Amino acid sequence: MRTCQSIKMLLLASCAAMVPGLAQAQAPAASAQDDVLAEIIVTAQRRSESVLKVPTSVAVVSADLLTSNGVNDLASITKLTPSLQTGIDDTFSIRGIGTNTYAPTVESTVSQVVDDVVLGIPAFAANAFYDVARVEVLNGPQGLLFGKNASAGLVNITTVNPVLGETSGFIDAEGTSRFRPGSNGLGIRNRAALNVPVTEASALRIAGTYSSQDSLVRNVTKPAGRYEDDVEEKGVRLKFLSDPGNGFTINLGGDYFKRTGISGFWDTTYRSLGANTQYRTILGGAGVVPSAENLEIAQDGQSWRDIEMGGVQAKLAYVFDDGMELSSISAWKKMDHSYANDSDQTPVNFLNVNTNSTQYDQFSQEVRLALPDDGPFGGQAGLYYFQSNTDNQVQRGGFNNLPAAALPRFPFCVNATVTAGPPPACSVSNLYFLGQDSRLESQVRSYAAFGQFNYALTEQLKLTTGGRLTYDKASIDLVENTKKYFVTLGVPNNVSKGDVDNTNFSWKVGLDYDLDPNTLVYGFYGRGYKGPGFSNASPKAGADISVRPEISKGGEVGIKSSLLDRKLIISASVFHTRFTDLQVQSFDEVLQANTLNNAATATTKGADLTLQARPVRGLTLGASLSYTDAKFNSYPGAQCYVLQSNASCAVNNTFDAGGLRVPLSAKFTSTLTADYTVPVTDSLDGVTGVTYYHRSPLNSGFAPGMTVPTTDRFDANLGIKAESWSVSLFCKNCFNQIRPYAIGNDAGDAVNAKTLSLTQRFNYDSVRTVGVRMGVNF
Repeated sequence: MRTCQSIKMLLLASCAAMVPGLAQAQAPAASAQDDVLAEIIVTAQRRSESVLKVPTSVAVVSADLLTSNGVNDLASITKLTPSLQTGIDDTFSIRGIGTNTYAPTVESTVSQVVDDVVLGIPAFAANAFYDVARVEVLNGPQGLLFGKNASAGLVNITTVNPVLGETSGFIDAEGTSRFRPGSNGLGIRNRAALNVPVTEASALRIAGTYSSQDSLVRNVTKPAGRYEDDVEEKGVRLKFLSDPGNGFTINLGGDYFKRTGISGFWDTTYRSLGANTQYRTILGGAGVVPSAENLEIAQDGQSWRDIEMGGVQAKLAYVFDDGMELSSISAWKKMDHSYANDSDQTPVNFLNVNTNSTQYDQFSQEVRLALPDDGPFGGQAGLYYFQSNTDNQVQRGGFNNLPAAALPRFPFCVNATVTAGPPPACSVSNLYFLGQDSRLESQVRSYAAFGQFNYALTEQLKLTTGGRLTYDKASIDLVENTKKYFVTLGVPNNVSKGDVDNTNFSWKVGLDYDLDPNTLVYGFYGRGYKGPGFSNASPKAGADISVRPEISKGGEVGIKSSLLDRKLIISASVFHTRFTDLQVQSFDEVLQANTLNNAATATTKGADLTLQARPVRGLTLGASLSYTDAKFNSYPGAQCYVLQSNASCAVNNTFDAGGLRVPLSAKFTSTLTADYTVPVTDSLDGVTGVTYYHRSPLNSGFAPGMTVPTTDRFDANLGIKAESWSVSLFCKNCFNQIRPYAIGNDAGDAVNAKTLSLTQRFNYDSVRTVGVRMGVNF
């Protein structure tokens, strides 16, 4: 517990925040006092333009909205972007499609881009938000312009750039109290940035963050070994801009982030127990009662998480006299990610050991030529290179609740003294009763040439076409289960080496029509792509563990308009996309291990609607709605859950999931917001805001009960702000509707007891949080 430390640092941070000079709190925004809505500028097509001119569905979250809603990371932004959903282990879905897997050996269906650099593995989502200018969620396939292909969608994060000739900055500090059984958990979060001129033509921006959060789930036992459930985060970012005014600009950047603590990543509790469960007496004796709102565990094994990430990047750009821009973006990123958890969440050793360590690095290089957009013909083209290296080690093990005295004896021979002779002599010493170990090294190389161009057929009608030719090559060297176990989880003594390559052409064609200067109607159809990869576990000895590329084909029709002299903005779209060879993870009960494979086909279809209104001065209303129908068309290799009655389950433990909803999909999701700024005095404004988030049941799997119920959350904030400071009170999930973000099938009960018991995962948005936020700026 860091409770005392948190209180002390909160007091220090609060005092510092009240010193005039540094803070994130902005001066009262001019747009808040205007009668019309401010124009929203995005880079969804790799150039700055109004979101109303972008012919695709984009959800945009500004820096002010991130702050007022307490959005501190990518997982929390889902309450403001209805098409985006959170999965396990930093994975996401857009419009119901995502890659919900533990494996570090495949790309994500939903790509992350930070300052024009694609991040190759999902774990980069653990980075905190600080000094962020905006976040754009691009719905649907986004393979043409953003480096690596994204077959379902993309999250584009832009941090604040240095400003020439300006000395400015901010500090903000917040302290929170979060619902938790027993006693509430405390937290502090500090963010700061400083912008300074270096010369008349250059500037430097330094931003940083520090956060300390008490754990969410309460452990009622005292575990052995390292146990770190409280979370601590530290991050720093440096950006340098040189723009001497001759058309040539240099943007340099470097960042580092470290997070320790398991909470928010592995807050897993028991939701329900099956009829023949092996856990009922054990958990009952510890005082843990499985339920839909259970936030307690009785865990005796070690649990911790360390993640470090960082990198450097450089963007060089030159604008020619005719308006063409030639740019180069070079970037290197690195991540070390290690964690351990007690997989059984009980005070006895069923499967106490679950350690995972990943070392990852990537390098990317892009060269791009952008044509001016003030004529009948425009667009951009470029070349792209990406390489990554992954080294991953896994160790799982446990004693399956056997008596300590029985373990070293025959037939288990766990940590036994090896002696010659027939049984009951132990001719081998097993490390655990049941266990699994693996080590893999994988490399990815990707080369691409891309282009997207538009041509004005008339003054109102524009044709857009684009294509991307990609060559991917990946390799893996996987060694599994070289250690001795009485029961091996997976394939014993298995070596899998493989190479896979693929050439793909993804494309897009569309028409944009300006009904009037303020209304755009658009439509497009295209092919998306996600590269091949590998499973990180073999289904059998000598098996081909490669995973085929994921292909999407579909289109979208939409309209965007500003009405009533920019007092109302509307964006609406309908979409239909079909995926083939969808990459999915499933649990093999025979091997007692997770494997990755290709589902046959899936289709997602639906509609998105966004409204923003300024009915009176100072009042901004917003509504975002997403309807998604995402189902498997055919999935004949889906793993059966325990006690499933399908005839095929008795034959090979698989069934056809055709017609069932794709995991991480909810049919209807919506967000309603209202923000009101009213003058209190000549120098003070009163500020208040409310956010209501609704989501229909979210599918986590196929078994009964693996659906997260309907979610309804209410956030609110109330404060005052002046030109150089602000103070606000806020609550998130104000009515404390406790909801997990995922529900899973307990593997131990499924294998040992042949019964269906359910676990659930929570994060910091799952419970009520109240707090105070203070800041100053200069």
